[in-house]
Amino acid sequence: MRNWMWAAAGLLAATTALAQVDDEDAGESAMALMPAAEAQALLARPLPADPTARVELLKQQVRAAQSLEQRGRWVELLAELAQLVRQQPGAETWVRQYLSAEFVWGSSGKGLTVADAYATDTSLSPSVRAVAALRQVYALSQARDRAMLDRAWQRAQSLTKQALESRGDSDPTGTLLLQVDRLQVRSEVERWDGRLADATATLREAVRLAQKGVEDARRMGASPRDPALLDVYGWYDGSQGMLTYALVRQGRAPEAVQIGQSNLALWRAGQITDAQGARWSYRLAQAQVASRQYAAALENAQRSDDMLQRAGASPASHARWLARQEQVRSLIGLRRWAEADAFYREFLGSLPADSLARDRASDWRLRALLAAKNGRFDEALETVERIHRFRLRLYGEAHPQTQEAAGVRALVRVLKGDMAGAWSDYQPLFAAMLDSPGGWQDLDLAGARGFALGLAFDEFLREISARAQRGDKLEPAWLDRAMQVADRLQTGSTHRALVDASARVRAATPALRALLEEEQTLRSAAAAKAGAMSGTLNEEDRLRRRNSSDETKAELKALPDAERKKRQKAMADELAAVREQVRQQREQVQAAREALTAQRERVAKAYPAYADLVTPTLPAPAQLQKLLSPGEALLVVHPLENATLAWLLVPGEATRFGASAIGAAGWADKVGQIRTALDLSTGRPPTLPVALLHEVWRELVAPLRPGADIKSLLVAADGALAGMPFAAALTAPEPGAFVARHMAVTQLPSAGALYALRRAASPTPAPKPLFGVGDPLFKSTAKAGRAALGAGATKYDAAWGFSYGDIPPLPETRAELTALAKAVGANAQTDLLLGAAATRDAVLAAPLADRRLVAFATHGLMPGELPGVSKPALALAPGKDAGASPLLELDDVLTLRLNAQAVLLSACNTAAGEQGGAAMSGLVRGFFFAGGRSVLATHWAVETASAAALTSATFSAQAPRAEALRLAQVGMIEGKLGGGRWAHPFYWAGYALFGDPSR
Repeated sequence: MRNWMWAAAGLLAATTALAQVDDEDAGESAMALMPAAEAQALLARPLPADPTARVELLKQQVRAAQSLEQRGRWVELLAELAQLVRQQPGAETWVRQYLSAEFVWGSSGKGLTVADAYATDTSLSPSVRAVAALRQVYALSQARDRAMLDRAWQRAQSLTKQALESRGDSDPTGTLLLQVDRLQVRSEVERWDGRLADATATLREAVRLAQKGVEDARRMGASPRDPALLDVYGWYDGSQGMLTYALVRQGRAPEAVQIGQSNLALWRAGQITDAQGARWSYRLAQAQVASRQYAAALENAQRSDDMLQRAGASPASHARWLARQEQVRSLIGLRRWAEADAFYREFLGSLPADSLARDRASDWRLRALLAAKNGRFDEALETVERIHRFRLRLYGEAHPQTQEAAGVRALVRVLKGDMAGAWSDYQPLFAAMLDSPGGWQDLDLAGARGFALGLAFDEFLREISARAQRGDKLEPAWLDRAMQVADRLQTGSTHRALVDASARVRAATPALRALLEEEQTLRSAAAAKAGAMSGTLNEEDRLRRRNSSDETKAELKALPDAERKKRQKAMADELAAVREQVRQQREQVQAAREALTAQRERVAKAYPAYADLVTPTLPAPAQLQKLLSPGEALLVVHPLENATLAWLLVPGEATRFGASAIGAAGWADKVGQIRTALDLSTGRPPTLPVALLHEVWRELVAPLRPGADIKSLLVAADGALAGMPFAAALTAPEPGAFVARHMAVTQLPSAGALYALRRAASPTPAPKPLFGVGDPLFKSTAKAGRAALGAGATKYDAAWGFSYGDIPPLPETRAELTALAKAVGANAQTDLLLGAAATRDAVLAAPLADRRLVAFATHGLMPGELPGVSKPALALAPGKDAGASPLLELDDVLTLRLNAQAVLLSACNTAAGEQGGAAMSGLVRGFFFAGGRSVLATHWAVETASAAALTSATFSAQAPRAEALRLAQVGMIEGKLGGGRWAHPFYWAGYALFGDPSR
């Protein structure tokens, strides 16, 4: 029996090492700058009139307020200090601190305004102006004016270049912080451009530079309480925080959660300040919301808000906004609608006259959603219709922004009970998100949009479910769209991680990279043109209001007739000229969108596999039916909160639909019980959960009336049901009535994956039978370090303290692969990589395109299991470079070039449910992209002898892959394989075949 579970001590050691800052001084370094009594005495001293003495006392009081965590007072003192020293050498230190503090802890709008004043003051040094210009860009990146952001960024780059050229080597710390600041700001501009991978890479560099500054200061003997050291650590901390947000945007929430938890551990140990602890609390909450850990996120966000309020942070500050935003999002995720509504209204009402803070906090989607969810439908409709009218006028009906507004209005209408009105509004949203590949990029389900549009989809499915359970008649068009929506939601759970992982594919394919860069250029141009037209429309509105205002009418009335007519004509001509400009700009926007669409079509035509990966097609049921052969059926299962929807597609027949009253939580519990009962690796007695296994069939499949002619069942299931071994379901409440006796079962990452698998002709089979990798030598010679997160914050790093010595070896996988090699006629000496030879580098260098079967027998890792592992991976032996990653990750899989009829993943977790189910979906799609037609993975830790027998029988059989697996499973059930000792589903149901069952 394989021991797949790692020692808890090993994982704890990895996490502990991750949380270390540096050495024994790390905990002391972030403690109070001075004793509380001394700090209070300093703050009580009146400021002298003498400028020099005033500056010196202000510097001490700044540190005193910081030490006492009096952030409001701290901001006030920094503001005066920065103003007094603005013309003095080294002023940029205090100006940088003030502008950052004002934005984060004081008034974000004031921080933006003051930054502009400093940046435009030509009497100041280039360094001071550069610092201010960068802070201004950072603040503008949180607003919505792209044109202003671009202008400010150009100025900031120019000033930063001047500052770096003028300062030389006189102030290495100041130079480093200016570089870190520039990198942070650049990442925000890249985020605006949609270049998420670039933004993450930029922040990695910012973390690396800032960490170097911390290490250099300590090597120079800086005291743990040295203000300069703490300032550098603050920029290191801030860069890490920004990195967590970038990771979430890329679909790497588990890794962001890990970084947040590690830093909170430092705070709980007293190694960083309460201010930093408060900020890491809301950063962690944001990552937890992205991971749907809403209860934990709410707890962290509330603690953060309480700490910030006690420290004197303003309601208009960046920090309070982030903490309160996560409270709203957590409450929405928990479906606590009344609390979310009350809190959000109080949040908005607490904001002072700060335009930036109000603009960031007041999201029309959330206002409409919460109003509708709390029964204020007129308010919700008024909010969304105003946005829809403006976007319709600005962009036209077919633009993604207009389609988004229509989708939010559809949500409001369906909540109101107006399904007819909702259906008409859903059409443009469905067209954008389901029928257009560009919808994946234009309307990505993230942030506030993700909440609103995700709920719009959810409510549509909920309404379909409610009507089905009441026995109401359902329009076929509704059911077809509902299945596409379910497919979109299933595919979307891994979409951003796949897009991120595909960066290596783009980098290695110059022609593809050029096409995508042109697409990005066209997207930016379209956004710029839309922004320009928005400004012109605002001008048109201003002129129209001016012309019709009572004040203007009174002014005109007071004029002589001739002058009045002249003035009226001038006003009318001015308005007409602006309207003509709007007309021309609208045509330009439309042309820009058409150019972008055409470019996307060129990408899809030239690189269809890449398009299937990042913008997968979501075919309608009728299209999928045409892909099915006689004897095949496609089962699509999508659990909701209080119900589960199921569709059965059979060639030449109408789509069959059903709704079970068991929801996602219910299935999570039932599938968990089934997997626990079937998994005998823990030594439990071999029992069979007959009632539960039959309930799966009775609730999900039987109502759809599957005929006896169905010999191959393809299953696309979401949530916990993705980890359900459907072959072990019972068609009757009898111990032997396994589905496997009647039909082969194949799983799909999503229904649409079938389209990608079958639209292309099968290539000529590879000439060689097997390439296998197993029994890796889990031993690292690298000395485990205690380094902080730094340049390797998004990749494996041996210095984090994780050692492969903590993993049990897998000698039995050697026997499994040797048996498989014999069964398929391969040479175990030349076709297998075993032991120390089973490295990542060896796999990447191997000529895999000539192998019909590629097999991995090793540990499977899911996101979050190791520091830096945010995507599924396979553990291999470390290579010569002890610091290099020994993990074959999703990014690596996408770069493989296979011509494999099947890929075998005989590794624990690779077909796991819940979180692992989503991760497995990404890994399977990765192997499909690399050229595999099917993937055979394991649900649990399989037993060695039965595994060798089952895989050997499956891959040596002269039958389609799904049928070959079924025959091997039935052979075990009936005792023809194993003599009856492997009849329990533990031995044969642990294998899940993903992909095309007939190829």
